Amino acid sequence: MNSQALIRVIATREFLARIRTRLFAITTVLTVVGIGAYILLQAYVLNKSATSLDVGFVGTAQSISAPVRAEAAALGETITVQPYASLAAGTADLQSGTIDALVSGSGPSTTLTTQSSVDPTLETALNDQARQQVLTEYLTQHGLSPSDALGQLNFSVGVNELSPVNAARVEQIVIGLLVAGILYVTMVIYGQLVAAGVIEEKSNRIVEILLATVRPWQLMLGKIAGIGLVALIQVVLVAGVALVLASVTKLVSIPTLSVDVVVSGIVWFVLGYLMYALLFAAAGSMVSRQEDVSSVALPVIMVLVAGWILALTVAAPDPGSPGTTVLSFIPLFSPVIMPVRIAAGVAPFWQVAISVVVVIATIFVFAAIAGRIYRNSVLRVGGRVKFSDALGLTPSGEKLT
Repeated sequence: MNSQALIRVIATREFLARIRTRLFAITTVLTVVGIGAYILLQAYVLNKSATSLDVGFVGTAQSISAPVRAEAAALGETITVQPYASLAAGTADLQSGTIDALVSGSGPSTTLTTQSSVDPTLETALNDQARQQVLTEYLTQHGLSPSDALGQLNFSVGVNELSPVNAARVEQIVIGLLVAGILYVTMVIYGQLVAAGVIEEKSNRIVEILLATVRPWQLMLGKIAGIGLVALIQVVLVAGVALVLASVTKLVSIPTLSVDVVVSGIVWFVLGYLMYALLFAAAGSMVSRQEDVSSVALPVIMVLVAGWILALTVAAPDPGSPGTTVLSFIPLFSPVIMPVRIAAGVAPFWQVAISVVVVIATIFVFAAIAGRIYRNSVLRVGGRVKFSDALGLTPSGEKLT
């Protein structure tokens, strides 16, 4: 058989062997539980923040703080009142995040200032109480009937948003993080599975039989392809559950999920898996015991962890920043950074194309290096193979064990 047929046979064997195991079922369940817990936690945080507010009242606005709090409580929202003597002090605390909103003025001049979006319950309560304040004062001063006073109440509280938030944009970033999170977890799990599979065949000497009929690079690529197909099926299952759960909890709306996000998620999974699986396979070939898989895989896992942390702390808060853009071009970070930028709609096509080309070029480089390490290490049993020996830098007179 030619190389493609051999790789296909090896991949089919790996696929059928892995998908029928308990490990596949267990990892699928654990991943679904993990992603589901993350979605539920985010939904809880958003719901909690929406039902509990710290609101500052400046000067004369303090006279309506008690009735506003009472009306909001009747509507299911808890408001903690913070009094301020000056507008400057209240604005400073609002900008620093100490309070969620600031109320100033009185009557028709009542103004609600927020850092981002306006809470509808708070706005409703302020409108009602400010109008009631005007009505009471008007009736007291002029002794007019309620019908006459109603003419003075044709106003709404002025709203001033310092940093307006695009709700759709927030949903897109959340979707991007979900995609990146699924890719990250899957690459960690199945990358280690590739390493463990290499070690298993090496320790029980099956690899010696297999290499009598196939070349080392064919065996390595077939193993990576077969396990990768299992991983892809799991990603589809987990992503489906995650999207349904995110929609039910109203964390995101399905219409926000565009075709390019789905396609890019699949593309980045394939590219990211191939890139990291080569590293895991090379690492696994350098040891002979399953107990050593964690130690040899740790450097690769640390890079993946670093990419995920950067996605959470840098890409998600500001997907369009120069720092995030630069990180998305670094091959080892691209699979978890670029999906966030694509989902947020801030990654131009040319940037995505360049990043894909760079990652593909990196895969070819890693394939050459990993193939060399695998070829020089997979038949060596006993202790851990030195990196210099794995690269073929061993003195010419030394033989394989």
